[in-house]
Amino acid sequence: MTGWLAMQRTLAPALIGLAMLVAGPVMAAPKQIVADLSNSRVDITSSYHGTELLLFGAYEGMPGDDIILVVQGPATDIIQRRKAKRAGIWVNVETKIWQQAPSFYHVFATDDLSSITDEQGLGNASVGPLSRGLSFTSGTDDSGNGHGGGTPLSSGAAIAGNPEQQDNLRRNMQANGLWQVLPSSIFTQQDMLFRASLSLPSNIPPGEYSVRVLHFRDGVALSERATDMNVRKAGLSALIYRFAHDYSALYGIFAIIFAVASGWLAAAAFRRK
Repeated sequence: MTGWLAMQRTLAPALIGLAMLVAGPVMAAPKQIVADLSNSRVDITSSYHGTELLLFGAYEGMPGDDIILVVQGPATDIIQRRKAKRAGIWVNVETKIWQQAPSFYHVFATDDLSSITDEQGLGNASVGPLSRGLSFTSGTDDSGNGHGGGTPLSSGAAIAGNPEQQDNLRRNMQANGLWQVLPSSIFTQQDMLFRASLSLPSNIPPGEYSVRVLHFRDGVALSERATDMNVRKAGLSALIYRFAHDYSALYGIFAIIFAVASGWLAAAAFRRK
């Protein structure tokens, strides 16, 4: 895998440059961003421990221009619990269910985001998992008490998260490696070519992903190119995943039977000794 990525990094700029030369002087630089992924489909198997993809392309740049790349996963409801010690025991005292938040959000850039543009510029370009704001509802567990480890259920009207609450969500997602900002991770050549290595972690959620490439000049987004990426479970793990979600009752019964059988076999083995 490492050798293949090294070969891609070497050949990608050369191929783009050759295509420009063949096209003639009129096409010496693209009017908009041109970008592509080394692989637009990622298969999650039982042996998957993360992977790297190469994104490369060309743009009509000038000295001082910047590129921002956003990889965003499917929207989902994110459960956030706050624990507190009660009578010497840590228990859940608050549950928030963030509505339709990005399950995965990695930002790559040629420089620090604050050096490329200000908060308003990032907001205008919809860069950042919280750029459009998020709202949450309170949650209760299966028994309805709002605490404990049951399946959370949404209750009440959605409430817009304040900056402190959203920062707490951001820290939790960053700690899990699902939201990241990686400055100086895009490399450019001659203000025309760019490339970036996208490191996808082992806990990446499956689904349809959007990959956005934005060209910034003087703090303003001049152009944008978007492409798609599909992350899916494959092999035996995919069969188990689909069975657990499509036939949850049967999966639960099978899990109980398997646990009882495993315990009985272990007990029998120890009795023989």
